[in-house]
Order: sequence, then structure tokens, then C-alpha cells
Amino acid sequence: MTFTVGLTNVRMATFSKFISLLVLGLLGTLAVSPPPPGPLIRNIFTFPPNHFIENIAVRSNSKLLLTSLSVNTLFSVDPTVATPNATVVHTFPAGHGLMGITELSPDIFVVVSGIWDLALTRATLGTLTVWTVNLCSSTPVVKNITTIATSVQLNGLAPVPGSNKLILAADSDAGAVYRINIATGAYSIVFSDPLFAPVDRTIPGQHLGINGIRTKGLYLYFVSSAQQHFGRVPINLLGQKTGPVQIISNNTIVGGAFGSQYDDFDLDAGNNAWVATHPNHVVKVTPGGQQTVIEDTELLLNPTSAQFGRGSLRERKTLYVTNGGWFTEDFTLINEGVVALDTTQV
Repeated sequence: MTFTVGLTNVRMATFSKFISLLVLGLLGTLAVSPPPPGPLIRNIFTFPPNHFIENIAVRSNSKLLLTSLSVNTLFSVDPTVATPNATVVHTFPAGHGLMGITELSPDIFVVVSGIWDLALTRATLGTLTVWTVNLCSSTPVVKNITTIATSVQLNGLAPVPGSNKLILAADSDAGAVYRINIATGAYSIVFSDPLFAPVDRTIPGQHLGINGIRTKGLYLYFVSSAQQHFGRVPINLLGQKTGPVQIISNNTIVGGAFGSQYDDFDLDAGNNAWVATHPNHVVKVTPGGQQTVIEDTELLLNPTSAQFGRGSLRERKTLYVTNGGWFTEDFTLINEGVVALDTTQV
């Protein structure tokens, strides 16, 4: 009798221990389960009407610098705060709008301004001006570097690899790449290629050749909006072309008032390109040319450019995409701004 009771107690103790371990295991599983993902794309900031947001650069402090083709203001937006807002970094000469922007050295940026015809995205000859914006102190220091007298369309900008004074600029009208010396103001076309040329300068959607550019390693990566491709070209430390243009992908999206066009882009750590694509898309392009299309007709509104965040891991995995917006029937431009895309979900 005593033996039977003892065995029962042992069994009960073993069962109780099993239940305890099971509960602890379930709690442990629940504790390490990742939180549900947030939205793939979220709005950061929308500007008032008639602010055509054209390009973006991201500072080391995570703040976004945004150019506008339709106003003469460089804006800053902090995407890490609960309610982001746009502040004015600098106001350029009256009548000018801003196009490309790139970081030349830590917190020193190069910006191009001009007096623009927004319908054909062309500047009045002799108005394209290159500036530096030094943000190393609390008060921005802005310097006029040079006027590009021979161009009407400087678009994307990128530093020459390893240089703190040379930048490359895409001329979407001439189908060429300029090299600009920020220290001296000297400039010239450093190379061109038929694959950079526009198709028809008078037709929207076909009038912009080489558009966004980035440099990484000894390559200049580029998109040609009119010819619908993304590619790269080898360059040297002087920004000179050292080999043939290589096409990586061709745009396959159909739609939009003027068709679909690749615009500006950024590269991630794996050399995947994330291309802002009209009218409502971001396209991920692998180094081998495989494309993943992200479409959002509510938050991607004529995307014009894209750049990855800086700072925390979350920021580095976030792609900030600028929106050019839409024209209403009375030609008011609306829904221009910047959104965030969580690339870990793609």
C-alpha cells in the first residue's frame, strides 16, 4: 500500500514537472516571436501643392535633404521623429528650382539649380548653377561654384570614386556625363554614349536620356529614362570611361500617362538597385538583372528618386522615396513628398 502511494506520487510529480516544462517552453516561444511587420510603405511627409520634389540625399544624422524642381528651396526632413516636418536649409536665387544633389565629403553636399521649363524639364541655357552646401556647423554655408553654360539638363549627380573635389553629372538632354571640379569650377563632358541619349526631346516620357546616377567601386551606375534601361559603365579615378556600357535590366512596366520610366535609384549593400519608377512603382534589380516590382497607387505617386537611410540598422534597411506628385485638372501639383519603404519585407 505504501509502495502504491509512493509510485502515484512519483507519477504526479513527473507529470507536474512535464506540464511546467511545457508551459515554460510555450512562454519561451512566445517571448522570442518577432513582432508583426509594419506597413511595407508609409508616408513620411507631404508638401503643400506645387512643390515638385525631385531628389534626395541622406545625411549621416539620418535627416533627409530634399530638392524641389518648382521652388528655390532645399528642405530637411527628420524621418525618425513621431511627426516629421520640413524645414528650410537654404533658399536659392529667385526663379530657380533644384535638381540633383550628392554628398561630396562628410556633410558637404553639391546641388544644381536652374530656371526650369517644367513641361520638358529643361533649364534656360546659362542658368544651371552648381553650389556646395556645407552643413558641418549649425549654420549652413552655401557657395556658388560655377555656371554650366553649355547644358540645359543636368540631372543626377555622383562623386568620382575616391575624390573630394570631382563630381559627375548626367546631362539628360545631351546623353552625356559631365565632370565638374568643385575646387576650381572647371567642367567638361567626360564621356557620352548612344545608350545615354533621349529618344525624342519634344515628347514627355521620351525626352530624358541618362537620368539618375550612382558611383560604387569603379563603376558608374545609371538609368536611361527614355531608353528604359538600367546599367553601369566602368570608370577610373578621374571619372573617365574605361570600358563599354553594360545593360543590366530593361523596364518592363506598362502604364502611366506617358508610359513608365525608370528615374533615380540607390544601391544596397548587395549591389541591388532600387529604382524609383513612374508612375507608381519601385523596382528592385539584382546584379544579374532579375526584377521585383513594388506597386502602390496611393503612396508611390510618380516617384522621382530614392536613397537608403543612414544610422540605425532599421534606417539602413529603409528606402526613402521622393514623390513628384500629380497635376490636377487645373494644373495644380499635389501629393508631392517622401515615403519610406521597408526593404526587409521585399
